[in-house]
Amino acid sequence: MKKTLLLAVLLLAGCGTGSKSLSSVANYDLGAVQAASNNRIVASLRSIDVFAVSWLDSSAMQYRLLYAANQRRQSYAESRWVAPPAELLGHALRKRMLSGEAGGACRLRVDLDEFAQVFDSAKASHVLLEARVQLVAPSGGDIFARRSFSLSRAAASADAGGGVAALAVAVEAFSTELHDWLGGLDRAAASGLNIAQRCRS
Repeated sequence: MKKTLLLAVLLLAGCGTGSKSLSSVANYDLGAVQAASNNRIVASLRSIDVFAVSWLDSSAMQYRLLYAANQRRQSYAESRWVAPPAELLGHALRKRMLSGEAGGACRLRVDLDEFAQVFDSAKASHVLLEARVQLVAPSGGDIFARRSFSLSRAAASADAGGGVAALAVAVEAFSTELHDWLGGLDRAAASGLNIAQRCRS
């Protein structure tokens, strides 16, 4: 009986400690996302779908120490994303690029390969956002165009908060580059792709 009572007390103490630990974890997103101005590609797209490599399929906020453990991917213990990076990026891109009336029929597929903070030294870091993008036809799965993107932005501070802020900037820059790339597909230099016409439903 005494052993049972002692075990119950220990279990309750452990639960209390775990609860306190969870409450100390900071949860981050990418901040308020604004619709892109002069959004000329809305009429071409039906949806934007973001997928990620398996090691990014969690809410862990990941980083790498280039100066100490280059081949080790680590995660902050007390800082996490509110959702996996693919979900955060997808939400941001749809809000920026599909605002208003999206009357098109093409799909934009984004494969996220990197979304992490990289420390060059103990006091300096930057973030990396790497993705492969495909513009998919309304039917049949044909790919009209594809491109790889790699963005790096310096972090103002060598901690989780600095990484979050830098990744938010990188996401905004990524959406701008995507917007400009898609807009350029209508030009003569793009072999007359004319996505505004070919992406009609």
